[in-house]
Amino acid sequence: MPSLFSKIIAGEVPAQFVFQDPSWVAFMDIKPTNPGHVLLVPRFETPLIAGLPPETLAELGRYAARLVATVRQVAATDVNIVLNDGPGAGQVVPHCHFHVIPRTGGGHAPFQGHYTYRDGELDRWVVRLRAAWSA
Repeated sequence: MPSLFSKIIAGEVPAQFVFQDPSWVAFMDIKPTNPGHVLLVPRFETPLIAGLPPETLAELGRYAARLVATVRQVAATDVNIVLNDGPGAGQVVPHCHFHVIPRTGGGHAPFQGHYTYRDGELDRWVVRLRAAWSA
């Protein structure tokens, strides 16, 4: 059965995409730690990073660095990149993915607890992130 992220990638479940390319996508986390929290997801479905094809894995650094720069430009001075690689590591969706989490204010907030977007706020964030990604 396809993962939730595969369904999002296929257009079966709605999402706010920052970018889409043939092997990777990035979309807004619906339960963000902070506003501007983005998920970087390979189109290839595998639960663990070790299952990614070598060519997909080789692209990871390029996309992660660019997405961090994008989030930094729009949302934060600092950024966490988090991989929960397996259920014991806190992975909820069994599809390899990376959390790109904006951090501001000098304090390191825990990953628990979720930010709730106000009406229209998520749309404003994705518009800003898309513009920064495309710049």
